[in-house]
Amino acid sequence: MENDALDAGIRPGGLRSKQDIKILICYILEKCAARLSRQSLERALINSQLVNYFEASDCLSDLIKLHNIELDGEICLLTDSGREIAQRLEDDLPPSVRQRAVATTLELCETERRLRENKVEISNSGSGCEVRCRVLGDKTDDLLSIVLNVADRDQAKVIEKNFLKRPELIYSTVIALLTGNQDFAKDALKAMEEPQQ
Repeated sequence: MENDALDAGIRPGGLRSKQDIKILICYILEKCAARLSRQSLERALINSQLVNYFEASDCLSDLIKLHNIELDGEICLLTDSGREIAQRLEDDLPPSVRQRAVATTLELCETERRLRENKVEISNSGSGCEVRCRVLGDKTDDLLSIVLNVADRDQAKVIEKNFLKRPELIYSTVIALLTGNQDFAKDALKAMEEPQQ
């Protein structure tokens, strides 16, 4: 296969052929059930370190022009011809590339979901920072809102990172402790010990 793609920022084993990159894009859209925006799809490709940003963007534009992918607003949808590319040519891509691309895409989708459903706001306060962690509910009410005062922005960023990593666990633990449900609290505390997937 001709190496006709830029390879800056690509890890060993990454794709250096535009044809392979196009197949990979179709494959990701075929295998990932999530609705991906163009920006999210490009970010997943870059995060996987399998393709160069410029090549990913260029190949995605080509697939749209060729009607293998169509846009529904910002969402990339695979057409029948794009689906056929993914199904017929997936074996042209190494299994490690396919697995890494799908895993990276699903991880990105999960991160984006967490960011939509949870918010952290950091603001300066008298002698440090105020950190407000929120599990969002409907448009007017939060399911949970916790405000902490910390010494500095570094501590605030650590709290933000840890809250956004496992907000559902924090929510469950707080509910268990406040309701006095010992079994629920034990389950929540046990979950803290389990490594995150």
